[in-house]
Amino acid sequence: MLYDPSSASLPKRSELPNIDGAPEGAAWFWGKDDELGRLNLLTPARTAAAAKLIKTGEVVNLDLAANLPDPPMYGRERFKHTIKPLGETGNDDLYEMNTQSGSQWDGFRHVGLKHDGKSVFYNGITQDDINNTHKMGLDAWARHGLAGRGVLIDIYNYTSEGYDPFTSRPITLQEIKDCAKAQGVEFQYGDTLILRSGWVDAYNKKATEDREALGRVKNFAHNFVGLEQTQEVLDFLHDNYFSAVAGDQPGFECWPPKDLSLHTYLLPLWGTPIGEMWDLERLSEMCKEKKQYAFFFASSPQNVPGGVGSVSNAMAIF
Repeated sequence: MLYDPSSASLPKRSELPNIDGAPEGAAWFWGKDDELGRLNLLTPARTAAAAKLIKTGEVVNLDLAANLPDPPMYGRERFKHTIKPLGETGNDDLYEMNTQSGSQWDGFRHVGLKHDGKSVFYNGITQDDINNTHKMGLDAWARHGLAGRGVLIDIYNYTSEGYDPFTSRPITLQEIKDCAKAQGVEFQYGDTLILRSGWVDAYNKKATEDREALGRVKNFAHNFVGLEQTQEVLDFLHDNYFSAVAGDQPGFECWPPKDLSLHTYLLPLWGTPIGEMWDLERLSEMCKEKKQYAFFFASSPQNVPGGVGSVSNAMAIF
């Protein structure tokens, strides 16, 4: 079954049809060869409409410096930058990096789920496809681009910074709804939903020894604020048809996960990109100053055939 991504009336999670051979709850309805998932919602019409939000031309970068966090979370590799001299009058850059170590996009090859005894990723590709083809790589996103309406839900500001982002503090659906109402935000199909949890603000205030201690935590045993993992949140994320979701902390969702993981719904079942560890501090200030929490959003993922993830290369334009 195929749906028109330009439609303003797409099926709710409770209305999803069963797809032969697909896991329960799969929303694989953009075509058998689709590699864009909910980025299909970024139609030319929606992008053009979002461009009308640009009034002053002010640009806000949403990426941390390439070497942050330092050290990275979850035991991932540090970013390494080497300058290669080209004689006396020129230089090249050499980068060595893990795309999951800093401001990033999680692509559809990043997380799958078990179905019929094997690992399945978005739109039915398998680990064998990942090992032997470029299917579902970040190059598909790069060719399409991400350009449309972004919305900031500034939970940290809304709660008056009333919690420690380095605890397993869930951001509730009610808080999101209340914050959106207070900010005057109404969600639209194709929005990029961006949650500011305060994680980057708290990280920036940590001493070097505390940052080093975070890098030594083993077996993903961190505690971070993030979006709560409930059936109601799943309905919210699905039924609003966001083109992508993102946040300022290492996993978007509350860490560690408990009964369910949002990643296994967003990526393999629905094809919703996840942005992590974005720098939302200046964006928060700009939105407060302008009393405007919707803006033109753009990102250009790295054009790597078969890429699993990418530096986010994200910006907001007012």
